[in-house]
Amino acid sequence: MIWLPTKRPDGTEKSGNTIMRHFKISFIISLLMMLVIFFSRCFHDNSLMADDPRGSGYAGSKACTSCHQDIYSSYSHSNHYKTSSAVDSNVFKKPAAAFKSPFYFSDSSYIRVEEKDNALFQLYFVNGKENVSGKFDIAFGSAGKAQTYGYWKENKLYQLPLTYFADMNTWANSPGFSARHANFGRVIESRCFECHASYIDREFLQSGRLSVIENLDRNSIVYGIDCERCHGPALKHATFQQEHPSIKQSRYIASIKSLTRQQHLDVCAVCHSGNDQAKQKSLFAFTPGDTLSHFYYPDFGAGNAEPDVHGKQLQLLQLSSCFKNSTLTCTTCHTAHGPEENKMKEFIAQCVNCHQNHVHTPGIVKSTENSNCINCHMPLQSSKIIYFNNGAAAKNFPYFIRTHRIAVYH
Repeated sequence: MIWLPTKRPDGTEKSGNTIMRHFKISFIISLLMMLVIFFSRCFHDNSLMADDPRGSGYAGSKACTSCHQDIYSSYSHSNHYKTSSAVDSNVFKKPAAAFKSPFYFSDSSYIRVEEKDNALFQLYFVNGKENVSGKFDIAFGSAGKAQTYGYWKENKLYQLPLTYFADMNTWANSPGFSARHANFGRVIESRCFECHASYIDREFLQSGRLSVIENLDRNSIVYGIDCERCHGPALKHATFQQEHPSIKQSRYIASIKSLTRQQHLDVCAVCHSGNDQAKQKSLFAFTPGDTLSHFYYPDFGAGNAEPDVHGKQLQLLQLSSCFKNSTLTCTTCHTAHGPEENKMKEFIAQCVNCHQNHVHTPGIVKSTENSNCINCHMPLQSSKIIYFNNGAAAKNFPYFIRTHRIAVYH
């Protein structure tokens, strides 16, 4: 290549070698700038791609905090968020403190809760000798009403015999367990996680000619009901919004407000319509806007029995006059992004919004915790399918939950 001399600004000439040197410097600077932009985008994208076990479309809830810090902080205290968790002995102090003496069964065997090597265990003693034990690995339930626990044994999760019963601040035999002796053999399947977590990976293995076993991947668990469980995969949304901060309208994410009433109800019904229907596919695959009925086989044997207060909130709500005569959804009364303890006045206010001209309204507005429309029209009722017992005394404790069949009861 031949470089011709050119003029400098002062009129003197400069050689082709000088031009070549300037060209190389400019090229290197441009290349460095391109690399900086490239790697900054890579690092930016990697901050969102937290290797979520649900797949490449998921960002993980922490990605939501940069734009929704207040909502995330509030939601982290909700029962939905806390409906499952790895057991941390530091946050387990209240249930542990309630265990003051051994829990006896009718055959004189007993269980003690003890801490060993910074971990908690349920130890089962028969004839005064330790027989079997299980470590507190996973907690199910927020402990607002009750909390039950599981322990890992290889790739299977088993329910521990004792459950913390928050209403009485005591321990009871886990739901459905015998009062005669401890049971460490009940398997917790992936179906439980579909309502108490946001994900767990599973594998089915042939165990016989006509049987299979389910192995769970404990490292894949996404605990609690997280943001993406209700709003859908968010990686594309989070990436776009961070790269276009001036655009305030949400893109590439499901807005609950944009859903039809049935679609809105289906989001909640994934976990609040019971677990007694045969599934066609995993509920982890459900995203807002899907039709929930497509995830189940038709239930041709459905009867007219009253839905149980545990897990059948949607069915009970649909039986109520309030539902039939309005357009209400679950979030008409419930706060999706925060805790709801000690919020009776807020619930009453929702009733008053629709019943402003009712004869009871003036008195209800001035009501107390013990005299209000909620206690009369949505009373606590005992579950027919869940109960606890206190072991040796074989006394059953009813499990009370507020019914969602809004009606006149008193």
